[in-house]
Amino acid sequence: MSSDRDDGGIYHIGDAVYMLADLEVSASLVHLDDAWARPGRNGAFGVEYPTHDFETTTAVVDACWDALEPGGWLVCDADDWLAPRLEAYIREEYGDVTAYGDYQGGGYRRCGSVTYVDASGTPDESTAGQYLSNGGYPVIFAHKGETDRRATASARQLARQPRRVEPGYPYGRGSIKPIGPYREWVEALTAPGELVLAPCAGTAPAAIAAEELGREWVAIDIDEDARRAFRERRTALGQNQTTLSEVTAGD
Repeated sequence: MSSDRDDGGIYHIGDAVYMLADLEVSASLVHLDDAWARPGRNGAFGVEYPTHDFETTTAVVDACWDALEPGGWLVCDADDWLAPRLEAYIREEYGDVTAYGDYQGGGYRRCGSVTYVDASGTPDESTAGQYLSNGGYPVIFAHKGETDRRATASARQLARQPRRVEPGYPYGRGSIKPIGPYREWVEALTAPGELVLAPCAGTAPAAIAAEELGREWVAIDIDEDARRAFRERRTALGQNQTTLSEVTAGD
């Protein structure tokens, strides 16, 4: 395990579940991109990282939930395999806000999405797969208990694919997420100076957005190359834009 401080935050290398237990952080927002959650994904379409079963994913989700402060938000990237399982797990373990309205407890709130579009705003239908394009990915939202963190920002965001707009992509990674949607959600659901946590961070779009918005951030990944890629991405954005907001707003 190792930890390096960057401007506004710290990027840790280690297992997220164990790291979160040791760090004892209290976050206003957790962005979880559990890229290893689909067992059959390893070896498919160029995916080389190890994958795991859903029980391991629930352990990560539980650790993230423990790391949230009361009223904080969990924002989970998913795919078509993971989304229904993740939604059902959160409903069962932590509650279902949609069943009772805004004022009774917390838990599952909404299934949003990121939809990729091209420069003209048309949905980008390109895909590495052979069986229909999904043009983006679902995102699950939940909050811990009752919350005053309410906002009109959309849970469904449009974004350009990073490989089409970011210099230096893909930073040695197979895929990366756009920054723009996370900037919208971080700005809407947190205040300056509060903590954004990114387990399974990769190139950590939520941490980059948090830094630009004046939030603190903590990122965790098990792969040292992920931290290197994060720094390369962050540097490339900073060198090619006057401010990070210029790229996060339009990517």
